Amino acid sequence: MNAFTLAAATLALASVSLSAVHADAIPVTTRPAPALAQGVWINGAPTTIAAQRGKVTVLLFWTHECINCKHNLGYWNDWAKKYKDTDVTVLSVHTPETATERVIGNVRHFVKDRNIQFPVVTDNDEKTWNAYSVQAWPTEILIDKAGNIRYEFNGELNWGGSGEYKTVQGLIEKLRGEKAG
Repeated sequence: MNAFTLAAATLALASVSLSAVHADAIPVTTRPAPALAQGVWINGAPTTIAAQRGKVTVLLFWTHECINCKHNLGYWNDWAKKYKDTDVTVLSVHTPETATERVIGNVRHFVKDRNIQFPVVTDNDEKTWNAYSVQAWPTEILIDKAGNIRYEFNGELNWGGSGEYKTVQGLIEKLRGEKAG
């Protein structure tokens, strides 16, 4: 087996594995979603995770210089628009990696320039990042109506045409169909 055939087989196996991840069962944890740490709110009024009870919360972890995060912005904005005034809230946590990403003015400029449609809270001290045990940018966390973390996805939502945004969208819809509490 040459290197190309081995790489193709590995890619095919990875695709099958990704398909298995988004089977009908939603990975459930008993861990309640932690509170958001104090930060500067951009593009929306301050809120809390507790205030979202009764709604599905899509919590995004990102930073504005991350290319993978930039690639997800379209999907995140689409969800914010689609679910505006519904039982789904899209919130985001901007956790910086570099010194320039820590500058609040830079975050504000990026949010305005990219027409971001969802609230952003800054997390310069990484308290929210650590409370959620986030490991990478970007990360999407789905929180059910009872306030429990139910699903986490790390990385680009359409890496190599994977269509994972459809998986996450489907999980949002499944959580919407559940009763609160």
